[in-house]
Amino acid sequence: MKKILALLLALVLVLALTACGGSSSSAASSGSTASGSTETASGAALDGSWPAEKVKIGVVAFDTTDESFMGVMDYFHYLEKYYNVEFTVSEAIQSAEHEFQFIDSCASAGCKGIFAYYNIAGAESIKHATDQGLYYWGMAEFYEAVKDDPHFVGGYTFSDPSDPDAKNGDYMGGYELGLAMGNAGLEHIAFCNGGASFGVQMFIDRQQGFLDGVAKAQADGSATRFDPATDVIEGFPGDAYFAAQAAFFSSDYDGVVSSFDAFTWFQPIIDSGKDIKVGCIGTVSETYKAFVDNGTVIALVYDCPEVVFGSGFADLVNAITGHDDLTRGADGNALLNPVKRWTLSGAEDFNKVYEKHITNGEYFITAEEMAGILGGLNEKATTDDVCDLFGKTLEEYLTK
Repeated sequence: MKKILALLLALVLVLALTACGGSSSSAASSGSTASGSTETASGAALDGSWPAEKVKIGVVAFDTTDESFMGVMDYFHYLEKYYNVEFTVSEAIQSAEHEFQFIDSCASAGCKGIFAYYNIAGAESIKHATDQGLYYWGMAEFYEAVKDDPHFVGGYTFSDPSDPDAKNGDYMGGYELGLAMGNAGLEHIAFCNGGASFGVQMFIDRQQGFLDGVAKAQADGSATRFDPATDVIEGFPGDAYFAAQAAFFSSDYDGVVSSFDAFTWFQPIIDSGKDIKVGCIGTVSETYKAFVDNGTVIALVYDCPEVVFGSGFADLVNAITGHDDLTRGADGNALLNPVKRWTLSGAEDFNKVYEKHITNGEYFITAEEMAGILGGLNEKATTDDVCDLFGKTLEEYLTK
């Protein structure tokens, strides 16, 4: 169990922002498709000399050892080789006071922007940064409170801006897992609900999505058994969680869905000797590969770092270099970029990403492509270009 606890990563607070409109380490630790010098489509060299004045950006993190977060930072460090940009990462933020102190230290150190992978103090944190002249990217829950702040540059949304009834990304992630596992031919499955029972909204949404997804599979003829009254494992990993997990292995379950990473399940499954199938929200990494290849993990909802979070780089750099028009909509409010979560169904889908990121050390959005949406390098760039670059499915990126 100590090995499991050592592997367990903190849970990612997902942004669920409104729509775009208007005008692991996942990737290889070398993080490079070149040696740090290339050219934009316009012929400008990407050799780390642009912008002329170094752009410093502070990154707010809740756990710097989290695989998803490390995947984002791998991508940012890759971009540092081509642009005159430098990222400063916080320690694990555990309180509003700690968050304010980090923002203050960023301002004192000459940072011009804050990339909020995490936010604990809500709109107060955003205002604390923007009041000091720092540009700020992130956090959906507080969009309405800050959307007209000229130093708030937006974020991303999993929702379809053209569909008024679209569900958020957490709901859809849970729904995809429920549908996939419900249609996998399993006899009896359980669901780990993370913080849903504690009132954490993203887990409430994921749980509702899962319930609807598995219900849809059952309505369409699936014989998989799932009863929300008896088949939900509640809570964040702790004593009660692990006690429920032990009981799981003494029952007839042959599948489990985790509304967070599946690290707590791998060793217990091995120790049990049972053929248990897993669906989860996870990463494309060395940690997962063996369990995907051997058929343990059969459905994985994945947030590709450069696709989901890459717009944070573009939005902050555009604003800081005087092209904040590329971060605003026609109404003058901050733009929010529609992105897609990828549901990887088994080894074939997983290994398409694994080969790109880890085997080849490449990214789905390169430094050259990023240059195409930066106003200082492409005067013809539009907000539609920004949204299009980050809004593709896995297959669309593979065939572009």
